[in-house]
Amino acid sequence: MKLPPLAFSAMFLLVVVSGAGGSVLSMDLDTEISGAQAPEGLPPWLNATFDDGGSPGLVTMTLTAINLTATEFVSVWLFNLDEPLDPANLLFSAPAKTGSFVAPTIYLSADTYKADGDGFFDMKFEFSNSDGADNRFGAGDAAVYTVTGIATLRAASFDVDSSPGGGNDVWDTVAKVQGVDGEGSGWTAPEPVALGLLLAGSLGLLRRRNR
Repeated sequence: MKLPPLAFSAMFLLVVVSGAGGSVLSMDLDTEISGAQAPEGLPPWLNATFDDGGSPGLVTMTLTAINLTATEFVSVWLFNLDEPLDPANLLFSAPAKTGSFVAPTIYLSADTYKADGDGFFDMKFEFSNSDGADNRFGAGDAAVYTVTGIATLRAASFDVDSSPGGGNDVWDTVAKVQGVDGEGSGWTAPEPVALGLLLAGSLGLLRRRNR
């Protein structure tokens, strides 16, 4: 995914203003990609933010349900990791939670988890799908993780396209939202130009898989 010239210029300006240090990667999921139902609220519906605090080896990961409606919830959220880093080596803390949802089960395996709409991903967060809004990751909920296990891990390590799976496109992250209009569902992802990367370090931190 290549940024258009204006987006690249804006990103470079942020680099200059921020100075040397770490990076913050923010992903707004604002596009339905599977041809199903988009969430009813205004996009972006979800946000994932990664912050390495200026040093490699520890990244704070924040998952937030920004604009879901009362009946909507996330059942699956998928992410990637930069090659040649091995996702199986990642360690996730217990999440600091906003909301009463059940903490998701995390699965880690390179190019293993398939999204409806395309792409094989390295990390799968599987949230509760059981009855009862208190168990589900829905409107206003947030989960904050400390991610370690790889000495060179940075926020930019998660800014990686999925491996193609023969469908529509590849994505940095996707999430399945259920309960749309009561019973519908759809897969959401960042619109390519809407995915923001705020760097306070070298542009060399930007690494992607070759398509």
